[in-house]
Amino acid sequence: MDEKADEKVDEKVSNVSMFRAVFIVAGALSMAGCAPPPEFGADTADDGNGDSMGDGGGAALDLTRLDRGAEGPCGYPTGGSKGYGTGVGKRFENSAQFPLSLCDGSSLEIGDFFCQRDDAYGEHNRGILINIGAGWCGPCQDETLEFPELYEEYHDKGIEIVQILFQDWVAQTPTKAFCSDWATGNWTAEGGGMQDVGIRLEYPVAIDQVSDWTSKYLADPESAAPVNILLDANGNIRWKLEGQKPDLAVLRTQFDLVIADPYGDD
Repeated sequence: MDEKADEKVDEKVSNVSMFRAVFIVAGALSMAGCAPPPEFGADTADDGNGDSMGDGGGAALDLTRLDRGAEGPCGYPTGGSKGYGTGVGKRFENSAQFPLSLCDGSSLEIGDFFCQRDDAYGEHNRGILINIGAGWCGPCQDETLEFPELYEEYHDKGIEIVQILFQDWVAQTPTKAFCSDWATGNWTAEGGGMQDVGIRLEYPVAIDQVSDWTSKYLADPESAAPVNILLDANGNIRWKLEGQKPDLAVLRTQFDLVIADPYGDD
């Protein structure tokens, strides 16, 4: 990242530190203090020719290697040999049975992101970063200030970011209005009122108003928001971090790995 970009991120982090909501759930703070280390999948192997195994991110995806045998909008990855689960190495289960919605109220399921994209990229996503957070969560706010830069850098390479919020600024059920404020950078300021933190989120932002879906990924007593889970094109969980803002360099490395080998254990 160049000096101007660093200054831009630092400025945004400084702004949100000044205006962050003061209504923080005490229990969430205690959970965040004992967050487990990140989980990593196996490193991408080398084929002996200097290139990573997989298609290297340069060639078109091999559709014959995409598992879409389960039910979904465009098919969805089956459980494969290791089954569905929440840890690295497992496959990520679709959310069709749980109500998630975008800021405009339209329904959403994780399976939507396993369809072929209809933008300039035009293929299936190579990787999907599932981010679970809340309005009151300081690390969630901090990472959200940095996500637009990553999205601009990696979206055209086949990486999607999907952010799902389970509570608002004061740990209440998230509403469409809160979702819209979050996505447009109109955040609660310390002392009341709203403050423009200078971001506009282009990636999908959704809310879980009953917490049935997010509770599955926050059920572990060691886990805390935010939760970041990186999936490949077959729904394999390749990397996971809980309770802390991910380092941008680590995220870039993980994105590059899944771009180079988007199939995992297909």
